[in-house]
Amino acid sequence: MTDSASPALQGHAPAAPAADHDNPFPGLRPFREDEEHLFFGREHQVDAMVDKLAGGRFLAVVGASGSGKSSLVNCGLRPALRLGLLSGAGNAWRMAQFRPGNRPIRAMAEALGQDGLLFAPLKPGGLTLPDMIETSLQMSRAGLQDVFQQARVEPGVNLLVVVDQFEELFRYRAFSAGREGRMSAAEEATAFVNLLLEAHAQRECPIYIVLTMRSDFLGDCTQFPGLAEAINAGQYLVPRLTRDERRAAIRGPIAVAGGKISSVLLNQLVNDVGDNPDQLSILQHALNRTWARWRSVTPAGAAASPIDLPHYEFIGTMARALDEHAERAFHEIPEGRPRALCEKAFRSLTDKATDPRGVRRPTTLAQLCAVTEGTEDELKSIIEVFRKPSRSFLMPPADEALRADSVIDISHESLMRVWKRLNTWAQAEALSVQTYRRLSDTAQLHAAGKASLWRDPDLAQARQWLEREAVNDAWAARYGKGLDQALASLQASEQERDQALAVERLREEQQQQARERELAQA
Repeated sequence: MTDSASPALQGHAPAAPAADHDNPFPGLRPFREDEEHLFFGREHQVDAMVDKLAGGRFLAVVGASGSGKSSLVNCGLRPALRLGLLSGAGNAWRMAQFRPGNRPIRAMAEALGQDGLLFAPLKPGGLTLPDMIETSLQMSRAGLQDVFQQARVEPGVNLLVVVDQFEELFRYRAFSAGREGRMSAAEEATAFVNLLLEAHAQRECPIYIVLTMRSDFLGDCTQFPGLAEAINAGQYLVPRLTRDERRAAIRGPIAVAGGKISSVLLNQLVNDVGDNPDQLSILQHALNRTWARWRSVTPAGAAASPIDLPHYEFIGTMARALDEHAERAFHEIPEGRPRALCEKAFRSLTDKATDPRGVRRPTTLAQLCAVTEGTEDELKSIIEVFRKPSRSFLMPPADEALRADSVIDISHESLMRVWKRLNTWAQAEALSVQTYRRLSDTAQLHAAGKASLWRDPDLAQARQWLEREAVNDAWAARYGKGLDQALASLQASEQERDQALAVERLREEQQQQARERELAQA
């Protein structure tokens, strides 16, 4: 069992305080492990997580969106393991953390293949280290153990594999078609889960598995044999913060950064959070903005005056701060084509089509260019506006240079719900995908002789959709179906409609001529 009141975790003594000009609140993005000295209010939760992981080497950190799962792992569990708080495991750890995306085995291989994590860097030329690891992972269910044994790390070293945002696996599993000669998404998802479960079941290698997942996806785990049982045994449901813990989460970082907060504002913030776990991410953003406002009007430094209610009200409070801040960023984008590309980009980064609950869709910059039909420079200029350190609406962080293979992602799903403009865009994207899927399904059924072509008013709506959305192959490929067949079906439907209208007009003309002849004879 762990030490229940670890001074290192509760007092945050090992970390140096941040400079008084540094903003101690990350905003929407999760806390990073190096920000552990700013992470307060979760000490007892960390102890419970460590105990759960010690019991079976498998931990599923489950909670509502915005409950702080990733931050809890980054700044709670990982530092605790490095301090040796896991009974019998020591303090020597190699940690690989990643999100599964649409190629979970490849994502795991890239995480395990980081320089110095398990293997020394390879000489340039030939296969890369992630390529070699991916091959080993695909060979058998015991691929993760094989990779660990091949690494030949020194005795006493443990491997922690953290699969963040595990629910991404369910979104891509629906695509069953093979991709570029590789296994289908459903097959890769199943193989990936088998790797995790096999590593969990064995005891020869000191491998520990940690998942973070939204609680509304728990039922989806039954798609994989054995996964529900493992989660039942190792589940940690993130509880709500108590009022005292909320106070610590607010007051602690401010004190570390050399500031003070008035009791009036502290009570107001604790009350505004309420009991909704989703409010925690919005709270972090509001605190980030409130601190920035206080610093801008308090040039003399922290000793001049505490952060107070007027600073909080100026940024719009938790009710409006995020929406207003995102709108301000959007209006920094020039009108015309840049704003149109901005909308396409954000629609590409959200997904309410495959899952109405709404999830993020991480996308490389190159893919984003293909989907939006914008250049790298055009997309970079938009992304930079939304990933300024004072905003952090998009990832990667502002200090990381953007390349074609950089993964662009929304920093938190709460942005999809709270920023009204983005919510509207996401809904429009979902409706667009719905229309496309109907058209594509009809095209396939018609080709098989099982359905007729489209007719009005559906046909007219489909034409309006095509003219409005201007979709392309890169966009359609995200939903697993080809665009050419759907467009050919739409064209054939229009031709059939036009022919039917021509026949109808000819019939009406013949009837009119017949009536005129009858009148002439009369």
